[in-house]
Amino acid sequence: MLSRNCLQTVQPLSQAYPGALKQMKGYVEQAIGPNHPGRIRYQATYWFGICDDGRSLPRGAEVTVIGRRGNTLIVEPIS
Repeated sequence: MLSRNCLQTVQPLSQAYPGALKQMKGYVEQAIGPNHPGRIRYQATYWFGICDDGRSLPRGAEVTVIGRRGNTLIVEPIS
């Protein structure tokens, strides 16, 4: 059984995927709400995604992937 602490660890993508630093831009496919994950299109596949600071992101927003927590990407909007 997984411990609660291991689920809260944010893993930088550069550790899991060494080539990821070249392509860190993704797009919101399903809106992200505060404390509610949405869906992100990233590197030709779909992931759950959440904004770590609790922001809402609308569908179509460009985001930068800053890390991964389990199978959920941690994203920030591109300003």
